[in-house]
Amino acid sequence: MKKDDFVPAMFEEIKETMAAINKKLQQEKPNEKEPQKVISRQLLEFIYQSIHKSVRENISVSEQSTRKQLNQLIQDTKDMEQRITEMTGQYKKRRLIFRKLVVWQSVAAVLFLVGFGLCVNNRQLRENDLKFKFIQAQGGINSNGLSYLDTVFHVNKNELVIEKIKEKVEAGEKDSLKK
Repeated sequence: MKKDDFVPAMFEEIKETMAAINKKLQQEKPNEKEPQKVISRQLLEFIYQSIHKSVRENISVSEQSTRKQLNQLIQDTKDMEQRITEMTGQYKKRRLIFRKLVVWQSVAAVLFLVGFGLCVNNRQLRENDLKFKFIQAQGGINSNGLSYLDTVFHVNKNELVIEKIKEKVEAGEKDSLKK
């Protein structure tokens, strides 16, 4: 029950009381065509005091019920916290093992990615070294030759041509060592 639920009921009760008073007044003076609506000051004060008293009582009752509900919720929350701490104490060891496993899996994944990145970087450096040695063995290169090297190493990745380039570079290194 909300705090304001009693207010419409009180107004309805007042309305009914006023209607009953009007009926009584009309019955006392049936000859008058238009009854005068005269309400004494004492009647108004009585109605005001009864409304005021009723509102106070309803508010105090609703506040008490709200306090009781709040205290009950606080107690239920404390009971739930105690149950949870009892339950987590039993399963604490399992969760700790699981957390360590997750940490090691994360570390392994990061190490794998770093290793893979280093391998790709190392391969790129070896290819650049091979290109440099090939250009030195040829004694220089023009723009068409450089474009061809980029196509062989990057776009098509032609392994047969790369092997031939390695052989030419090794032959060029052997010749330079003999001199």
